[in-house]
Amino acid sequence: IQVIQGTEEKIYQLRVVGHTSGKQYSFLPSIFVPLLTWDQIKPQGATGGSNADLTFNVAAVKLTDSAAWEEMIPFLQESVRNIEVTDPITTYENAPGYSAQQSTVNTQKGFTLLIAVLVIGGFFQIQTLQKVGQIGMLKAIGASNWLVAISLIVQVILTTIIGIAIGGAISYLLSVALPAGIPIKFEGPAVLTSIIFLLAIGPIGGLVSIRTLLKVEPLTALGLGS
Repeated sequence: IQVIQGTEEKIYQLRVVGHTSGKQYSFLPSIFVPLLTWDQIKPQGATGGSNADLTFNVAAVKLTDSAAWEEMIPFLQESVRNIEVTDPITTYENAPGYSAQQSTVNTQKGFTLLIAVLVIGGFFQIQTLQKVGQIGMLKAIGASNWLVAISLIVQVILTTIIGIAIGGAISYLLSVALPAGIPIKFEGPAVLTSIIFLLAIGPIGGLVSIRTLLKVEPLTALGLGS
């Protein structure tokens, strides 16, 4: 391991005694070393370690009943002064780089939904323009704007449901086929939220097409159709 200590560049040789899979920090490989070894090889102002008492800033407490961790907070704070007790979720959410990584993922999710709105809207806009003559015929024989608009909304919803079903099946098969080392997991609440969002953005994307339908004049449309 090559590190900077003081004003010098030091190289330390470590012996690998074992390995494990899936242990990374910020998408980089990690190594586990004894605390005294880490005090010696870490980047620092002095060479060869601080030669001082080691300070622990994190300690894990394993409970027999993990559901009662909140009841242990007063006891731990009375036993050890100047400590802050948190649960595992709060701990890893405050790890360096976690919030930035989640921000990137959430931004990708937002752009995915935006792209879905544009794709659905563009698809049905093209479909509407290709059926101007048929829509004009329906209006000429007495179909109201409400009937035409509701028909389009039903088509949008059915198409979205079919797309969600096909996409969900492909995603599930892909998750089964991927190697075990790739972290992919489908959680019920997250999947349900995504389905609701997709069902909502379908009609939203079709609003432009509905506006086009309402502006179709029967005589003009029939002239274009013929």
